[in-house]
Amino acid sequence: PLYSSAASDVYKRQMLPFMTNQHGNATSRHSFGRTARAAVEHAREQVAASVGAYANQIVFTSGGTEANNFAVQGICKSLEPAQILTSAIEHPCVSRPAIAMQAQGWKARSIRVDNSCNIDTAHLQNLLKSPTGLVSVMLANNETGAIQDVAAISKLAREHKAFVHTDAVQALGKIPVDFFALGVHAMTVSSHKIGGPIGAGALVIDKRIDIQPLLHGGGQE
Repeated sequence: PLYSSAASDVYKRQMLPFMTNQHGNATSRHSFGRTARAAVEHAREQVAASVGAYANQIVFTSGGTEANNFAVQGICKSLEPAQILTSAIEHPCVSRPAIAMQAQGWKARSIRVDNSCNIDTAHLQNLLKSPTGLVSVMLANNETGAIQDVAAISKLAREHKAFVHTDAVQALGKIPVDFFALGVHAMTVSSHKIGGPIGAGALVIDKRIDIQPLLHGGGQE
């Protein structure tokens, strides 16, 4: 696993300078800013390596909640309204944004799970008969620990021209997580679940998809 007390100590030592005497804005050109930018890009490469992705696919956020909202809203706002499918056991920061998109003409529907909290594939197949923009299924559940076959779900969704997102916050550091092997278009991870700093997360994005920003005008993550 990525997480250990020793790893947590390393993260803290690496973060400390930027919390004490290196407060540079990573988008600025002065020396403090360039130092911060170098650190951000190094972290981007580390995150990418941990999930089998490329550094330019990593977008940093304030945590899993922002990354999940960014995925659901950002992807759907680039598409014509259809339906959003989320599992019946999704975290609220996925299911609630899906429901909120109903105000923009989308339909939020829930995929049933069985008694072991595994996705009911037959129900998913039936739901996919209707035009679907996005399917979001968490890789590892935060309450039951159930691990979904996201690769198989992605294959099924792609056959119906739907985009796929997975919340991998609880999975990273506990089981192997490979962005490309999972076959998803977007994936959420969070720092504090593996002993990193609180208030840092990331969305891993397939660069071939369009995604709309949550925040406008800042020019940085």
